[in-house]
Amino acid sequence: MIKEVIIVEGKTDTQKLKKIFGEEIKTIETHGLALNDKTLSLIKKINENQGIIIFTDPDGPGKKIREKINNYVGGKTKNAFVEKSAINKNNKKIGIAEANPEDIKNALDNLITFNSNNLETITWNQYLENDFYLKANRIKICNHFGWDEKISSKTLFKWINLTQLTIKQIQNILGD
Repeated sequence: MIKEVIIVEGKTDTQKLKKIFGEEIKTIETHGLALNDKTLSLIKKINENQGIIIFTDPDGPGKKIREKINNYVGGKTKNAFVEKSAINKNNKKIGIAEANPEDIKNALDNLITFNSNNLETITWNQYLENDFYLKANRIKICNHFGWDEKISSKTLFKWINLTQLTIKQIQNILGD
């Protein structure tokens, strides 16, 4: 049973989640990139009282929406990721509504908490010195968490710190 409110982009995402988990699941729709301050304030208030799970599409706009919410809300937010590769290639859209029920359940079973209240767990220099920025390493790290492997090096650095990963944990992921 999911207690938090799930933040999705649109009504087809809500319909898909209700079909999988039942009518009692609660969502807030951002209306894609049309996410406004009123909705952001509501999301922040709900996160303080009940908790949220940010579950946006694995594409560019979905990443922007996730970043905007995480930056606005601050503190701890739970994030669910479905891999772009898990979505049927025949679909014109790449979104939560097009994902398989098993991939959606898996994403919501493997939440990643972003915590913007904490200091960096690794510095930019450590990130560079350990070659975490190299494409092959970025892909390994992203695949481990179900993140889009095409995220920029700067975004990966930010997400590493938001998830409070240490150098040792990243090295373990890379198999060093």
